[in-house]
Amino acid sequence: MERTVEPELMEREDQVISYAKADFSDGENNLINQINYYLIKNNINLNDKELIVDLGCGPGNISEKLSIKWPKAEVVGIDGSKEMIRIAELNKKNSSNPSQLKNLRYMCADIKSLKSSDISLEKNISLLVSNSLIHHITYLDDFFYCLEKLSSKLTINFHKDLKRPNDEKSALHLKEKCAEKYNDILTNDYYASLKASYTSKELKNFIFENKLSSLEVFEEGDQYLVIFGKVSR
Repeated sequence: MERTVEPELMEREDQVISYAKADFSDGENNLINQINYYLIKNNINLNDKELIVDLGCGPGNISEKLSIKWPKAEVVGIDGSKEMIRIAELNKKNSSNPSQLKNLRYMCADIKSLKSSDISLEKNISLLVSNSLIHHITYLDDFFYCLEKLSSKLTINFHKDLKRPNDEKSALHLKEKCAEKYNDILTNDYYASLKASYTSKELKNFIFENKLSSLEVFEEGDQYLVIFGKVSR
């Protein structure tokens, strides 16, 4: 199935509200467990006062879970949508465990400003994370160049995203399964995201052609892709 590009930013109010209200906790908890597993597997420890960045943080669900999992680390959630950042800040303010989120903050910045280093972080990033972000990026060059700008030679990258189905029939089947749990807005967005996603071959080819040999791409089940490693040439 050919890739169909979708908008890079989610700014419609109905979309933002739907995502903020939806329960994605199973997938989010699984993501945190996966990150922890690969860190342990590769003998990587996050020490006190490390910096963790959640790219494309949306309403902040994963940013909060990262902050709770590594309470002594500083966590920064970044999203290009002002409306998403507004909701993330509101969620943090209304949290039932505010003390666990004291080291969490948010920043509104899109891929272009991140690429040009218009933002400043006080220290090097130890862990750079994204979930369901890559398919929003029109060109892979922009995404990986952004990773290079943000990463030091020690930064661990963990990026999980959807995998584009082989054909329309498979995509429609996944859409039907999504509709059993979520509303029309989320279901239609999910279907668009499936068509906008990359394949493991596309990601591996890009990494090979651009000599980013320290990054590994692997499939997580039959619906997801993961990029793990350091951004170095």
